[in-house]
Amino acid sequence: NVRIDPNSIAFSMWKDVPVPFYLSAYFFEVMNPKEIHLGAKPVVNQRGPYVYREYRYKTNITFHDNGTVSFLEYRRFYFQPDLSDGTEEDYIVVPNILVMGAAIMMEKLPHFLKVLISGALAGFGQDAFMNRTVGEIMWGYDDPLIDVLNNFVPGLIPFKGKFGLFVDFNNSNTGLFTVYTGATDIKQIHIVDTWNGLKKVNYWRSNECNMINGTSGEMWPPFMTPSSSLEFYSPDACR
Repeated sequence: NVRIDPNSIAFSMWKDVPVPFYLSAYFFEVMNPKEIHLGAKPVVNQRGPYVYREYRYKTNITFHDNGTVSFLEYRRFYFQPDLSDGTEEDYIVVPNILVMGAAIMMEKLPHFLKVLISGALAGFGQDAFMNRTVGEIMWGYDDPLIDVLNNFVPGLIPFKGKFGLFVDFNNSNTGLFTVYTGATDIKQIHIVDTWNGLKKVNYWRSNECNMINGTSGEMWPPFMTPSSSLEFYSPDACR
């Protein structure tokens, strides 16, 4: 009943996860940006939560002869006004992440490139702080600085077009997962075999951190005990 099989009871639940997932975002609004420029310590005020319902569904489901199945899982986020303290149209003053990130990345660049990029920052009226809506900060806003930085130093920032904290999350998949169906061994059901064709990743400096182990984070094998550990691979955390 629980194995990943189109004829099993649990298949539809696995394909389109009915359990609600929620993303709650809080912002620390900067109350004294002008004073900070003069050397004052930041004064911040917590805003939120801004709550989003996350829907997950799987596509490109392909079964393999070795008892595994591959799939792409997509995520979509919808704002929940009834659970939120505020709206996506709320304006909030926060650090200008793009500018500060570019400033840090510029430290090792040649002097003439620093001068050019500094001039571009000044020309576009970029400041250390920005006043934008929650929707823009979360899901992206157009910033001409992105194209300028990519033209000066290709690859300096990993963005094209819009910049936002979760701009790549919405309507996107989490990579190609291949997991065991449980057809041959129910203890292996949902356990990840590969992610994007990889048995391990190379983001970290230790073999343990680079492991791809556990499940994809939604379901685990049955018959687990209270002392069992729930291991899962998170593409967002790269571990």
